[in-house]
Amino acid sequence: MVHYYYTDGKERFGPFSIEELKEKPITPQTLVWKEGLPDWVPANTLADLNTIFPETPEEIVTASNKQTVHSLSVAPKNWLIESVLVTIFCCLPIGIVGIILALLVDTLWKEGHKEAAERLSLEAGKWVKYGIIFGVIALVLYMLLMSAGILTGIGGGVPV
Repeated sequence: MVHYYYTDGKERFGPFSIEELKEKPITPQTLVWKEGLPDWVPANTLADLNTIFPETPEEIVTASNKQTVHSLSVAPKNWLIESVLVTIFCCLPIGIVGIILALLVDTLWKEGHKEAAERLSLEAGKWVKYGIIFGVIALVLYMLLMSAGILTGIGGGVPV
């Protein structure tokens, strides 16, 4: 049976079996030693001791979680410029909603409400897209009505 020793930096404790070490106040960084090792090493460097440490959330980061962690460390897009442009060139009510949401994104991010800021960023983006779609539809209708008016004027003139 392998016996392990650990130290708290002042005293040395042991010998202990792996089962006994589970009940001791050691962490993955605690220095341990067993026969055959030339020096004390952190406990997490010994493969046979890895089973006594519960996995922490930082260790359970998958590829999809990495994107989430990264996205929460960078402020989300606030859509302010796009909202102002939609307000100026297209439709005032939709643009104003976008501006308000864009300002709330920045406020929530600065206050530390990162998830809420992410959600509002998506919502602000939707309103900007709604404004652009509405603007394109309005422009197409305007051009159709102008074309119809011109064609009516050409074909249906009043005889002199």
